[in-house]
Amino acid sequence: MRNEISYYPEIQRFIEAQLKSNFKASSKRDLYVFWGIGELKSNLQRIIAENPLECDCAGEFSRRVPPLCLDIFALVTDGQRFELLILEVKLVKSAGLSEWSQLVGYCLVSGAKYGLLLNIDNGGSPRLTQMLQTERHISKIQTIVNGEEREHILGFMQWNSLTQNFEYSNLGIIKSLSDLSDRLVAEFA
Repeated sequence: MRNEISYYPEIQRFIEAQLKSNFKASSKRDLYVFWGIGELKSNLQRIIAENPLECDCAGEFSRRVPPLCLDIFALVTDGQRFELLILEVKLVKSAGLSEWSQLVGYCLVSGAKYGLLLNIDNGGSPRLTQMLQTERHISKIQTIVNGEEREHILGFMQWNSLTQNFEYSNLGIIKSLSDLSDRLVAEFA
């Protein structure tokens, strides 16, 4: 019986390939995706130290971000700008409000613009599904921190471990990896 951590590499490979391919096709430029597992601050600083040309743009962010223990995060950059993507990965019968709240909290505290809740081989609870279908404000959150407006855009997807592919639930603002890629292309335009 596998635990959720054993799925991380295949999920990371799939997301990275999709984001890079879609970004290259749309913007004709390269996109870099650097992964971290666990504590955010020290892993970000390690990634930047190992890849200064591509990641130096995230240096100031890495100094002020608080230490958070995350499942997976990706530093997505074109070498000039960056975005942080947080993945909250679960292996539960049905992901519910507590799992969604955890993702929201991590995005708010870190300042990450993008977050995905991924449940392996299962979907969301009926309550979470209903809320994500009817309450858009819980997957597109706007905050003001130190006078600066921030936006947090979230989605929910199911990872199929047999096909090693996503089954899109159409829940949340981020509907698919193509949708996430389109949003990133717009960010880096």
